[in-house]
Amino acid sequence: MVIKILHYSLGLPPLRTGGLTKYSVDLMLNQIASGNKVSLLYPGHFTLDKKLKIKGNKDFKGVKVYEILNPLSIPLLGGVPNPKEYLKEVDIDVYINFLKAAKIKILHIHTLMGLDKELVAAAKELNIKTIFTSHDYFGICPKVNLIDLKGDICTDYGNGENCITCNRNGYSNFLVIFMQSKIYRFLKNSFFIKKLRAYKQKLIIKKNRILTKPEEEKEKKNIKNKPSAIEYVKLRKNYIDILENIDFVHYNSTVSKNTYEKYINNVNSKVLNITHSNIKDNRIKKHSKANEPLKITYIGSIEKYKGLYFLLNVLQRLLKNNISKWSLNIYGKNVTINRDEFMGKVSIKGTYDYSELEQIFKDTDVLIVPSIWYETFGYIALEAFSYGVPVILTELVGFKDMITPEVTGIIIKADEDELYKNLQTIIDDREKLSYINRNIMELPGIYTMEKHTQDIMKLYTNLI
Repeated sequence: MVIKILHYSLGLPPLRTGGLTKYSVDLMLNQIASGNKVSLLYPGHFTLDKKLKIKGNKDFKGVKVYEILNPLSIPLLGGVPNPKEYLKEVDIDVYINFLKAAKIKILHIHTLMGLDKELVAAAKELNIKTIFTSHDYFGICPKVNLIDLKGDICTDYGNGENCITCNRNGYSNFLVIFMQSKIYRFLKNSFFIKKLRAYKQKLIIKKNRILTKPEEEKEKKNIKNKPSAIEYVKLRKNYIDILENIDFVHYNSTVSKNTYEKYINNVNSKVLNITHSNIKDNRIKKHSKANEPLKITYIGSIEKYKGLYFLLNVLQRLLKNNISKWSLNIYGKNVTINRDEFMGKVSIKGTYDYSELEQIFKDTDVLIVPSIWYETFGYIALEAFSYGVPVILTELVGFKDMITPEVTGIIIKADEDELYKNLQTIIDDREKLSYINRNIMELPGIYTMEKHTQDIMKLYTNLI
């Protein structure tokens, strides 16, 4: 059955990158390859008249592309310094007229960023089925990842009070408008803009530190033009209302399901793990040699919640206890650590191209994904898996759903003692890694985008 599908996402490469964009683009292209009619709607740039409009853009590899003009702002990971800007009502008829003309059967939403509640309401009025995929936590957390300023999981947002501090250094309205402009699309990868982004990131890290008592008192006194806690409560309620009016929620892992369901109720849902089009069956037989250092790899960013410093603390403990038969390669941006503390056993490799992954994983005995946040999935673990590389990951990483513990991977609590114990074991005895690799090799196959697209189409068919 041919289905007319509209995807709502942040946009297309090269302006938009990351796992969400990669997944939505790959899914759209595979749906077209299967004979379906697919279009994309994304929040675009701002015009002088400030009126909500939808305009057609150039097709993308067979995908019809539509741009929302004068949409809600896209805060990305910067946070929402002014919730009122995200609670404005718009003319629902703009969306009703667009959806009527598009004659779609399914509206697939990949993020709540930039999403007007009127789009979901218009789909409901026209009996168009809606589905949401849980790539991130925007909607229940303005900073997207449910991590507070200390780098810990936010378990109590203090009825909005804590959001004020967490979001105080979000991008200004001027900067957001610039980052959604046509000019930025062309300048994004220029030397000047890259330098500007790096500088802004350093400022955010500096400003997002924990305030001293005097600074905190000064901040409280300077409340003019600052949002109130109740505005953040309204913001969260607005997005929860949107989610509870969507017909079906596709959770990409049990981690995201369990996290979302602390906040939303009564939604039809299913956990269906994800993949992307570069995941192929590249499994190779591996054997870690006991007479050589254990080759550990970390791939990711340096933020505390991603767990790099958690890993480094454990490696320091190993060295203090004279366990030194290991080496660590770190792939990521802006990694600054004192390598002398690790006796030359830690190498900082910087960024990498996707084409280099094969060689990286050939030189890896074990990949460690030490996340200490509720990571909705974790593509890098799936990529390692597709090369037959054993993975140690915390129970907070969504990819754990695709692993049989102690058989095709190692799942640990986000606890230094547990990671220490597991690393000590495999440094002393490499047979465990060989056993895991053999079990990965014996699996019937790797979860490809072609298979995932079939599974998503079954969800659509059941909805319709």
